[in-house]
Amino acid sequence: RIGWMSFMFLSIIIYTQAFHRAPCKKIAVKYQFQFSECYAPNINQDLYLNEASFVMAHDAATGYIHTKNKNNYEDSINAISSNGGGYVESWADNDDGVNYNNYYDGQDQGTTWNKVSTGLLALYGKTQVGSVYQQLNDGARALDLRPKIYNNGTIGFHHGSLINIPLTSITLGGLLEDAKQWCNDNPKELVILFHHELTHEAGYNALSSEVYTEIDDFYVADDDGVSTNDDEESSNDNGYNDDEQKSSYSYYYSGIAKLKQVYRDHGIPYYPCDMLSGITVGEAMGLADLSKLGGKGYLLAVDRHDMYASFCGKANWALDELVTCHSKNDDREENSQYQMCTDRKNTGMNKLSALQEYVLASANNDATDNAYELGPPADESYYPFNQIQGFWQVDSTSVTIGVTHAASTLLDDNRRSNVNAEMVQLAYDQKFTKINLFAMDNVALNGNAMFSVLRNGCGQSVITEDDEYFVCGKNLVMPHMNVSQRLPLFWNIILIVVYSSLFIMVSVMLIQAFGLRDHGPQDHRVECNGVLI
Repeated sequence: RIGWMSFMFLSIIIYTQAFHRAPCKKIAVKYQFQFSECYAPNINQDLYLNEASFVMAHDAATGYIHTKNKNNYEDSINAISSNGGGYVESWADNDDGVNYNNYYDGQDQGTTWNKVSTGLLALYGKTQVGSVYQQLNDGARALDLRPKIYNNGTIGFHHGSLINIPLTSITLGGLLEDAKQWCNDNPKELVILFHHELTHEAGYNALSSEVYTEIDDFYVADDDGVSTNDDEESSNDNGYNDDEQKSSYSYYYSGIAKLKQVYRDHGIPYYPCDMLSGITVGEAMGLADLSKLGGKGYLLAVDRHDMYASFCGKANWALDELVTCHSKNDDREENSQYQMCTDRKNTGMNKLSALQEYVLASANNDATDNAYELGPPADESYYPFNQIQGFWQVDSTSVTIGVTHAASTLLDDNRRSNVNAEMVQLAYDQKFTKINLFAMDNVALNGNAMFSVLRNGCGQSVITEDDEYFVCGKNLVMPHMNVSQRLPLFWNIILIVVYSSLFIMVSVMLIQAFGLRDHGPQDHRVECNGVLI
């Protein structure tokens, strides 16, 4: 759609001021980018943070469920058991260069049946594939995290929609190291960690206690890269002095204090929401600069610093309007008893249309601060971010139908409904007034296509109207999306059994036929009373 000279000029800009996804060997990955060789221009740092577009990995920590390190998995499991469920520090690097350390096996889950049912529910609720390193490489720039504090002080994660099902495959510290590694390898990209729904193994009452402390609310790196909370007045690179960065309250909730300690230990800034209100992307990168703490790249975590470490943005989770993948069919004239998003030729079309209306309303409706109404926030100082939930929601009915009638999981629903590709198409067609945080399940499937479309949106990147060959949005080619129609394991087993049975039957028939042929011609005439009949 653009001329050769324009393409060459843009290529020079892109290659010198760009993010490059590595590795970039697979055709399926390359074609998700609108520029060649997996390049995308750097983000426009002059944008206000709530105007910048980010792909968010929904329930990012679930990517660690049932993950294995190829070399050290068994040894590490044994180490966990012998360590009484504590930390494990010896996980070797895998092929992605990610250090899978600090694994935690959780508390006793009771009977064997409880362990099995808990494991099955955890697997059903898995929304991402791979570590956060992989998710960031698949296009995510924001991670939705649901921390859980265990009685022994370890901080792990839980499932948002399955809140009583623990996610014990990774600790917060281990996840942070994966994120830091990606930022080190991609030092021009800004990554934001969003906390949501902090819980405690002992119940919510364990979060209500207050910890009085003299520690500053924000820590600042000195010239040597060491965090400090001295009382001396000094100006730092973020534009704030120490007095301005003092906490506005004299205590932290105990859960926030524990989170702060983990972030201090791993050298990652952790702020309350109001610090990110009304600032530009460049200013946010100043706050997130890991080089001040001896690291590399831009990474920060944020929440409200309240008892539940609440989300900083408007979530657009409207209970009465949620769109699930599976539901009962209220239309008695329909032949099917259920509506399923995976039935793409029939009821699935109704599901997809409903979800499209839901996500468009989240961005295009009139502004409102009502948490249970769809639309962008009116008070952007209280809601510095606006989330669009571009995935199938979950309720008890959907889980029941999905498991018993569709033999499906959340990842299967995502793949078979092709929902990610449909969301990318909406974004490419510029159906949204504004996109800030676009949350997706399974960013491994077309997450980079969404990232490319958002980053190449007009005004989002360093390529501006002042450039001679300015091009953006729909003037760039639509990314090629991958479509995964892989059947669930249950149905794969059924098909294997059926086809194997057919193969055996045909084989037996052929063997019998060849056996009859080898006996030569047969005389089937019958002799009756000495006469051949």
